[in-house]
Amino acid sequence: MNRRFSVLAGAAAIACCAVLQSPRAAADEPTTADCLAASEKSLASKSEHRLRMERTQLLTCAAPSCPADVRRECIRRVDEVNVAIPTIIFEAKDGSGNDLGAVTVSMDGEVLAERLEGTALSVDPGEHTFVFETAGGLALTKTFIISVSQKDRRETITFGALASSGSEVPGTEVRSDLASDGAEAPSTEVRPGLGTQKILALVAEGIGVVGLGVGSAFGLVALSRKSDAEKACQNLCMDASGVNKWNDAKSAADVSTVAFLAGGLALAGGAVLWFTAGTASNVGVPTVALGIGPASLQVKGAW
Repeated sequence: MNRRFSVLAGAAAIACCAVLQSPRAAADEPTTADCLAASEKSLASKSEHRLRMERTQLLTCAAPSCPADVRRECIRRVDEVNVAIPTIIFEAKDGSGNDLGAVTVSMDGEVLAERLEGTALSVDPGEHTFVFETAGGLALTKTFIISVSQKDRRETITFGALASSGSEVPGTEVRSDLASDGAEAPSTEVRPGLGTQKILALVAEGIGVVGLGVGSAFGLVALSRKSDAEKACQNLCMDASGVNKWNDAKSAADVSTVAFLAGGLALAGGAVLWFTAGTASNVGVPTVALGIGPASLQVKGAW
């Protein structure tokens, strides 16, 4: 009799617990509306390349309480997202090469891990800014571009070297490209500019080139006008038209000659100015004057 009473009491207790727990269990399961909303949000997350959020929403609409067709589609997509989500493994070292475990990792302001344990961290694809903070307050920021489906990418984060006292300096980074304490600062080399004399030399060279060009142009004009004058006056010019043509040809030839001479002298003067120019360290500022006249170039100066 006592045994039968104990069995009945145990069955009653189990039934009572089931009744008490069933509403809570039902409340934890997503409703049909929740399933549909999670499915829609998962598509939006996919378009924004937020794969981790997409997986979370797919797991919601893959619950047993969701409609069969919605649940089946979400389960299928969960497998696809798991393949696409990249993972990365961080290891941290101090300036002496020792491993560091007490390092907090944040990605774009979101904490991914409170400490490093050598496990892979799931991240979203794209460019992200990672912040690594040690227990001593030393922080380091790195930017990585993560590819879709990249699995177990390994990155080593090296914090700054130890200070001379043997302790880390919180909040600072020791860069290897900076000079050490007591080292002589690198000298800054000041390169002198061209200087006034070399600038004037370039100006003279430019004038020379222009002079040669003008001389060539007027030389061609003189030849053309001479040909016209010879056609108009075979032996002796009998009219004013022929005389004018000869005069025009002679004038063009004179201009060509003057331009050639001036251009040549300008080029020569520019060369003299250039090759006699000193550097800023051993000469003063020169005073130079250029004068160009008919068939002449004058260079005056003091150095």
